[in-house]
Amino acid sequence: MNYWKPTAIALLLFGAAIGHSQDTDAETARLKDEITRLKRDIRRTDADLQRTDSLAHEEADAAAKNLERWKVDRARREKENQELNSRVQATRSKIAAEQERARGYLNGVEELKVRDKIILARLSAFADSLLARVESGPPWDLEARRDRILSLKRDVEGGQAAPEEIFGRLAALFKEEIKNGDEVALFSRPVTRQNGEIVNAQLLKIGNQMIAYMDDESGKFGTLERRFENGKITYVWNENLDFSQRNAIKLALSVKSGREAPQLVPLDIRLMLDSSVTQGGR
Repeated sequence: MNYWKPTAIALLLFGAAIGHSQDTDAETARLKDEITRLKRDIRRTDADLQRTDSLAHEEADAAAKNLERWKVDRARREKENQELNSRVQATRSKIAAEQERARGYLNGVEELKVRDKIILARLSAFADSLLARVESGPPWDLEARRDRILSLKRDVEGGQAAPEEIFGRLAALFKEEIKNGDEVALFSRPVTRQNGEIVNAQLLKIGNQMIAYMDDESGKFGTLERRFENGKITYVWNENLDFSQRNAIKLALSVKSGREAPQLVPLDIRLMLDSSVTQGGR
């Protein structure tokens, strides 16, 4: 019994050693696998770090380029803004100058309008004066002469014509009236006598001083005389002429028509029977 005890113990120790050796090999293998896995993880981590570093460098480069591009773009925009501000200031200056010119133009237009009104008022007053003289003068084509002046006044009052046009037309009317007052003319036209009878006659018109007629049969004569009746100036035919007055009218008509040689013919011209009347006097 005592002999087998050491042997048994030895066997037990050997077996324990063998079991321990087997466990060590397994652990070693496991550790090797773990080391291999860790190395693989390290290599993968290194690769990831390298990619991350590369991406970081790329992003840094891109950020630097973007920053540089932003700086250039900002400088360009600042320059454009300065140019735009300069253009805006120049445009504002031009607008202010144009507005000032427009105000000056409008002021000038208003002044011209006021001046035109003053001129038209004066021309209208001249037309009124001319109309009064025409209406107070001999009734020779009175309606036509009056209508021309009234037409002018309507255009003045209605603002239908510029002062230059009104002045030209008024000047033409004055010239026509001056000519009418100066000319010695011969006419053939119907005449309404004092008694209402209408006869064909020759008329001798000496300006605004005298109008005389002789009918076609040389038997009826008359001179137009101005009279003052009921506070008004009227014109009537004086047909109570003596022999010498009739012969003078007949001779004057013959001279004017060229049937007689040019010569002086004395005519009895009565300007106004009432010498106290001065309105419209010639």
